[in-house]
Amino acid sequence: MGLDEEKILDAIILGSICGLVFSKLIYFAEFYPQGGFSFWGGLAGLFLIFFLFARAQKWDFWQIADELTFAILPFAVLGQVGALLDGSTFGKPTVMPWGIYFPGSLIRSQPISLFMALSFFTIWVFLLRIERYWRTWDWYKSKESGFVFLSFLGLGFATTLVVDFWSLAKIYWLWLKIILGLVSILVVGLIFLYRSGRLHGKERQTK
Repeated sequence: MGLDEEKILDAIILGSICGLVFSKLIYFAEFYPQGGFSFWGGLAGLFLIFFLFARAQKWDFWQIADELTFAILPFAVLGQVGALLDGSTFGKPTVMPWGIYFPGSLIRSQPISLFMALSFFTIWVFLLRIERYWRTWDWYKSKESGFVFLSFLGLGFATTLVVDFWSLAKIYWLWLKIILGLVSILVVGLIFLYRSGRLHGKERQTK
């Protein structure tokens, strides 16, 4: 991408630290006193740092975000599989056939980590398949970067919103997550629509 490698490494290191802090704080607020990390909290910290770096270095943040999306999704799948295998993340009790007996539990619970792993894998495969073609689509008039990143956020938020109904989050946090999820999907949709160029009478010029 023609970017300074040292600056990219600085951003990755700082983004990882910030993501770790955000991830821990959000998980603590949601599942106290349990220990763990929030995936979306970690992403928020990571992309915040890259956004600040992009502004300071005059980089194209959306192009970087697209590339980071393909780097993050495989680790997201592995992370959810790891959470499933160590039994650290499970949902509400269920009698459905896909319920799993987790360590220390005598009843089957919703395997929300499995659902998330399958969802992230599906999103990853979908984005890989359309990576080379989305700029040729007539309805995406602007052809600007950010398509992959915004698609990932929209699909990820929608999946998380559904899975949240099976989680063991406290009721006040569950409703807050539902509201934030709906707002996030709406915001991502509006940004996507704006960047697609469909709000303009003619195609926007790509940088």
